[in-house]
Amino acid sequence: MKKIRILVALAAVLAAVPGAQGTALAEQKHQRGHGDSVRYASAKACVKKDGSIVPCGTWRLVTHHGKVILLRDAQLRALDQKGKPMTEATAPVAVSGDGQKIAYFRKDGRLAVRTLHGEVRLLPKDTLPARTAQHDVTLQLSDDGAVLAVAVSPGTTQLFATASATRLGRLAEDRYLLGFSGDGDQVLTGATGTDGSLGVHDLSGRVLRQVTLPDSVAYGGPYALHADGTTIASLVSSRKIAVYDLLSGKVTGNRRIKLLPRHGTVHKLDWTGAKQLTLHVSQHFEKAPTKVTVLRHDVKSATTEVRDTYDVLRDTFVYATCGG
Repeated sequence: MKKIRILVALAAVLAAVPGAQGTALAEQKHQRGHGDSVRYASAKACVKKDGSIVPCGTWRLVTHHGKVILLRDAQLRALDQKGKPMTEATAPVAVSGDGQKIAYFRKDGRLAVRTLHGEVRLLPKDTLPARTAQHDVTLQLSDDGAVLAVAVSPGTTQLFATASATRLGRLAEDRYLLGFSGDGDQVLTGATGTDGSLGVHDLSGRVLRQVTLPDSVAYGGPYALHADGTTIASLVSSRKIAVYDLLSGKVTGNRRIKLLPRHGTVHKLDWTGAKQLTLHVSQHFEKAPTKVTVLRHDVKSATTEVRDTYDVLRDTFVYATCGG
């Protein structure tokens, strides 16, 4: 496998430490809980006469309170370069970590960001090159939903402020997005064709720092960037979390994750506090619904607790969790 791919404190202290205030606010938010917010988005699966399984119907938003909300204006099946629906591919959908923002393609082809029970903002018409196939587009929201990343493969990644739908910046074509920092003010990237290279960028796309990871951290993933912009967390050896300091080049933690479900796949890793990581772990079963377990992991004490657990709708073709 390639190395990359695969709260209480004094106000004066918070102001003096880069990223600390944003980290504290993020931790408070997650400690309060999600309330009525989106857990995940689901596309329904239908069986054709020939036995093949295809996506059908309307994107569904499933909330923490068990409600199912139909995202009626969203494109379900991805459109190809000629604008024709693809049989087995869904158009991308992303849900913010707080479950309040949803990014998607509208049926008229425009990229949109919806606030749950609120307004819809449309991104500029020229966001994507002409004749872009929707299945080549990846959408990712920061945990607070304030920033949306729109990535085209192959191509560039653009960053947008969701409140105004204005473009903040873009990444160079040789960089691909790995995720947002804990406070959403920076992004973490990998380098195309280069093993072990990580970059930290501001929201304009400017490179703040770039490093090559040691083997003990590089052979892992997913990766998460702390709000301080210098601390990386990586899942290594399937069941351990390594914490790496980009400035000192030292691995400051390498602890086993307790309560990690057996045969589970960690598909999201986010800093949700000064010392806290949140992991979304999925378990796929042949004759039972996919199960998702959300864990909180303290990197200092190595203690882990279950924040949430749920079964994905049984008739799901593909789903997108809230992250964060």
